[in-house]
Order: sequence, then structure tokens, then C-alpha cells
Amino acid sequence: MRYTILMSPSKKTVLVIEDSLYLAESLADMLNIKGYEPILAQNGRDGLRLAIEEEPNLILLDIRLPDIDGYEVFHGVRQTKWGKNAKILILTASESIENISKNIDLPKEYILFKPEWSMSDLLKKMESVLSD
Repeated sequence: MRYTILMSPSKKTVLVIEDSLYLAESLADMLNIKGYEPILAQNGRDGLRLAIEEEPNLILLDIRLPDIDGYEVFHGVRQTKWGKNAKILILTASESIENISKNIDLPKEYILFKPEWSMSDLLKKMESVLSD
């Protein structure tokens, strides 16, 4: 027997593209508790595919990924009709704001550095971005 899980139309989907399983699962747990529908990808190729297939309300994107990096994912998303206006927050531990800013066109406030942010900081930023 096959089961299909139908997402609630009122839940906003958040695609988490993060290679750290611990962090990805922690984010998914927090998102579930806060009423979001998390989708997880642990590498750039899966993340890009899921972004295009699922068209989430928000993407949380790590820059350093094991296959294609977050820059390639970002540009791949932006090349699609849906992705031109996709809401994306960058989560990174190893890139400088200057390096990120020269590689992608996002406001600096859409870039969060690990581990400098807390889950409550991230939630506030997500809510702000989703309401824009």
C-alpha cells in the first residue's frame, strides 16, 4: 500500500541545503515545531533539484557543500522562472561577507554566519524575509 503525505496548504515550505546532518536535522526539528514544512538536502545537486521541483517558500543555503557549492546552487535557482524571485538566506561558516557579496546578489542582511546566530535569530530573519 502506498501513502501520500499531503502538506497543509497553510504551511510554508523551507528547503534546507546543508551538508552537516546534525545541523540540518536540528533546523528541520525547529522548523516543524514552528509550523513550517522542512525539506532537506545534504548536497548542492539534490538541493538545486529539490528547489526547482518543490518551489519552496524559502531556501536556507550553505555555501560549502560536498559537490557543487552554494554559489552554483544560487545561480541555478535564479536561472529558473520561479527562482528569479525565490527567497534565499545564506548560512555559512567559512566565507567572508565580501566574498559572498561579490559572488551572489543578495542583501547583506540575508547572510548569516555560523555559529554566530541562534535559532531565534534565524526565525526572526526568516519571518522578515518571508514577509517581504
